[in-house]
Amino acid sequence: MCKCTPEETILCNRAGLKTLPGEIAPSTISLNLSNNYLRILNTNTFRNLTFLHSLWLDGNNLTFLTPGTFHALSRLQELHLSRNSRLTYLHANTFRGLLNLISLDLSHCNIFEIHPLLFSHLPSLESLDLASNNMRYVPQAFRNLSSLTRLSLEGNHIEAIGRDSLKDLETLYDLNLRKNRIWIIQNGAFAKLLRLGTLNLGHNFITDLPNQLFEGLIQLKTMHLEANRITAVDCTFRQLHNLRNLYLNNNQISSISDSAFLHLNQLHFLHLSKNNLSSLPARLFSELTELRYVLLSHNPWRCDCSVLRLRRSTRRALIEGLDCAVPGPANTTAPEGPRPGPPGGCAAPLPPASPDKCGLAGTSAAPRAPAPPRQLILLPLACHTWLSDRGWGTAAAILVVLVKWRLLTCVLEVWL
Repeated sequence: MCKCTPEETILCNRAGLKTLPGEIAPSTISLNLSNNYLRILNTNTFRNLTFLHSLWLDGNNLTFLTPGTFHALSRLQELHLSRNSRLTYLHANTFRGLLNLISLDLSHCNIFEIHPLLFSHLPSLESLDLASNNMRYVPQAFRNLSSLTRLSLEGNHIEAIGRDSLKDLETLYDLNLRKNRIWIIQNGAFAKLLRLGTLNLGHNFITDLPNQLFEGLIQLKTMHLEANRITAVDCTFRQLHNLRNLYLNNNQISSISDSAFLHLNQLHFLHLSKNNLSSLPARLFSELTELRYVLLSHNPWRCDCSVLRLRRSTRRALIEGLDCAVPGPANTTAPEGPRPGPPGGCAAPLPPASPDKCGLAGTSAAPRAPAPPRQLILLPLACHTWLSDRGWGTAAAILVVLVKWRLLTCVLEVWL
């Protein structure tokens, strides 16, 4: 029924088991019970397997894990519980005793709620997979996971990431939130994730990218935002100085600020295919010395000089998909490159760099015009005083007031 190997590994997968076989040796290090018909595990199930390091229970019919089921497995490092579709709830003491557990797989179950203390007995846990469950919010159960580096919440029904949802995951390196329903992310949600290297927010419902959204991600190297509903890119990425790979494809982006990528000195790969882009700022990539690949296909590019200037400013990078469908001469079959409208128009040098909008403090409100010099405001008043001292009449005084008012109005219009 079960197979043994020289490395004290027992394979009981696909053996039609409804209960644990009795012939398992206490010295077993690895036990594979996947793809059977196990339904309930109790405190006696693994009582004698104290040397166990790896345990596979995926693909069974587990409906409940009795608190204390794994209490004797203090040496267990790897536990697989995925694909138990009847597993909907886990007691707070389910994993008590697993002091050395490093990897826990709870993906593809039917879990909709997690007790806040469920993972409090797992101080050594480094990898946690909760993908493809029924959770509608980020669980508040990560408080004591001081060693966690990888967390997957992919394929749930999460709609919002709050400011405190991820605050306890300071050691996290890889966070996967792909294929949820996220449309709200509060500013500061990632502020404590100072070690995060990969963030996957692809295939969600994100529309806006506030400027402070990714504050704190100083070590981030790869960002996935593909297949969302983003329409514009402004200064969201300005603090991601270590970013190397940025995926913005399959969105609805129609405009990108000329300062959007200004400080991304490590950016190597940029994916902007399948958006609504018709043009890009000529100097958008000019300062990105490490940029090597830019994907721009399936955008409605406008065929003008800006396309040529963009290519000219990005000589180091391979740009694919910047196709400006202008027909060539009648005797050729290959399309010609982008042809400018006015002769010689594209030969002009690149426009000077615009001020760094992302470096300006404050909000997007337009700056105030400077106040006119004090002398311009006092000039009409001085004239009026001079005339009054010489005894001019009331009519003349009224005329002077009108002239004074008109002069002040003109000065202000010109100045502002």
